[in-house]
Amino acid sequence: MRTPPGLLLAPVLALVLGACGSPSPSNTPDAGTDPDGRTPDGATGCPAGLAGAPCVLALHDRTVASCEATAIAELRTELDARKDLGPLWAAGRALFRTDGITHVAGEFNGWSTTQLGSSAVCGSDLFVAVGAVPTGLWPYKLFDGQTWSLDPHDPAFAYDDFTGNPDGENSVINTPDSGRGHIVRLARACSTALANCREVTAYYPPGYTAPANGAQTYPVLFMHDGQNLWDDHDCCFGHTGWELNVALDAEIAAGRVAPVIVIGAASSAARNDEYGLSPTKLATFLQFQVMELQPQALAQVRWDHGKLAVAGSSLGGLVSMHLALTYPQTYGAAASLSGAFWPGQDTNTALRDLLPTFGKQPLSIYLDHGGNVAQNSDGAADSVEVRQLMIGLGWQRSDSPSCTPGSNALCYYFEPGATHDELAWKARTWRFLRFLFPAQ
Repeated sequence: MRTPPGLLLAPVLALVLGACGSPSPSNTPDAGTDPDGRTPDGATGCPAGLAGAPCVLALHDRTVASCEATAIAELRTELDARKDLGPLWAAGRALFRTDGITHVAGEFNGWSTTQLGSSAVCGSDLFVAVGAVPTGLWPYKLFDGQTWSLDPHDPAFAYDDFTGNPDGENSVINTPDSGRGHIVRLARACSTALANCREVTAYYPPGYTAPANGAQTYPVLFMHDGQNLWDDHDCCFGHTGWELNVALDAEIAAGRVAPVIVIGAASSAARNDEYGLSPTKLATFLQFQVMELQPQALAQVRWDHGKLAVAGSSLGGLVSMHLALTYPQTYGAAASLSGAFWPGQDTNTALRDLLPTFGKQPLSIYLDHGGNVAQNSDGAADSVEVRQLMIGLGWQRSDSPSCTPGSNALCYYFEPGATHDELAWKARTWRFLRFLFPAQ
């Protein structure tokens, strides 16, 4: 996309969610609010969250027509309740709240720097821009006459590989009828025990913000290495990201995958230890994931309160298996792509050694790899060994794409010669999505 130049948890030891580094940016929803940023008491006249967009737009029209003090106050209350939810859209019009006089330029208006400007509502200190925005998913930015900037009150964003965009991102307005999902930033997750913080992003499925779907809830998939999951063409050693959001849009539209929320937590500088190389760090990370990261993230989305799924690749696949097997009361499924099952092999503490201790758990498991079994490239031999051990414990193997989820299901796939990188995992993404979240 081109921008203008310049541009139900296990009762384990709780960890403290502490402040770490800089505070969360102002455009991340407060974890203390209800999903979609609804105020705890719901004390506004319009339907809560983005579902109230038509009502708020109508209130805006009445307010600018009358300029009555009570109407301005009511509009302010409604907008304050949605301050960090991004633009409000209904029936071909959008309302952008800004912090001052600026212009909204995006693909929907040809990146015009003059067409859609914000102004003070009836001379007050409430600044909004209201204009026509057709159906679609539209990148945009704010332009104050000199500087292009992301919308600080919009958690939705899209990657941009245009070299003239120094941010590498644009803000996004995704109309509820676009047929596409979008990515949002959630609040950062910080751990005192791990002494670090990590960015958390999420994919919202198509129609998530539609007023008619305001009460709809969704299953949730947590994924590791969250910074590599989306359609960022500049990441991952030149392999691009998994483009999971692109795959989900296509699979959901085709009726092969059910709408699902995907939450990705970025890995830290201590990734390798946290994901399995250090037994001590791994144990601490598992507790942080279950007791802190997940509850905070789930409070910001419309989760259906069913069991979670967890997935990852390489060491991310290993830690996903550890999580699901350790906390089967929390997870109903796990997916490991090219799992790195070798840590601990010299001390008999590798996952393969622990499987008999975990025993058969009621989990849907997806297991795949590429490479060559004879050479153990891409962990092929290790994955086959784990597969056979799980079959011996009671899981029932089927091969992708002919897999059906269930408490005994083990879905397996081998892509001969596939490499150990995001490009290979992107190509196999649809397989575990169809298995774990089949459309009804």
